[in-house]
Formats: sequence, C-alpha cells, structure tokens
Amino acid sequence: MDHIDMHTLKALQQDGRKKNSELAKETGLAPSTMLDRVKKLEDKGIIKGYRAVVDPEKLGLKAQGFACISLDRHRVKDIQVLEDEINKIPNVRACYHITGRFDYLLHVVAPDLGDLGNLIKEKLATIPGMGKIETFLVYSEVKLDQGWPIDAAQV
Repeated sequence: MDHIDMHTLKALQQDGRKKNSELAKETGLAPSTMLDRVKKLEDKGIIKGYRAVVDPEKLGLKAQGFACISLDRHRVKDIQVLEDEINKIPNVRACYHITGRFDYLLHVVAPDLGDLGNLIKEKLATIPGMGKIETFLVYSEVKLDQGWPIDAAQV
C-alpha cells in the first residue's frame, strides 16, 4: 500500500459515497486508474464494505453501555454456544473476546435503561455457560468512531 491507497482509505472512511472522479482528482490519477485501485483494495479485503453512519437516538436507541462477561467454564463447546447466542442478539453492536479479568466485552444498545436492564437479565444472563456480567452505562460519546487510524498502520 502506498500513500495514494492510504489517502483513498481515509477519504472513503470519511465519506463512503465520495465519487471516484473526486478521488482521482485529489490524487492526480485518471478516474479509470482510481477505480482499479479501489477495486484492488476491495478484492484484497482491505475495504470490506460501505455503510451509512446512523444517529441511534433518532432511531429511539437512547441507552447504551458496555457489558463485561466472564464465562463460568472455558470449554470450546461453551465458548461456541456463547458466541453463537451473542450473534443472535441485535442489540449487541459489537463483541470482543478479550484478555484480563473478563472474557468478553460487548457494546449494547436499547431504547431506555429499563430495556437495557432487560437485555442484560433476559437475553445475556440466560445464555448457557454465562458467569458474571458487569455493565457500564454510557453517559455521552466524547469521541465518535471516525474509522481506523490509517496513518498509524504499518504497511
């Protein structure tokens, strides 16, 4: 990856609808060359897709938090069941298998605190093999997700 690819990735993370002709002009390439470069980034799996940035509050999702989970057993079957069940819950925005005191970190959302509590009690706590759950509520987003730090990448 060269500086043109890095510029392209930064630009598309800021605006996934940016026109190919604009990217080409910014980088000094012909539009056909730019289109080929973007296609190669997609083919290599560096660009995995495009999506809209949605305001969760306008969808009625006003409560969000992080749930830290510990398993009560660390057998492969139990881990797979837990991961399969978490993947079925639409209110889980992201799930990370982590090191440290907890086994998983989940970013969860719900319409309000009551619904968030029900999500924890009725959906997460009932998953077989679930151990301890510790929840942290989000007061506000200080820094929104701006995409991956392309300049920090070591390519």
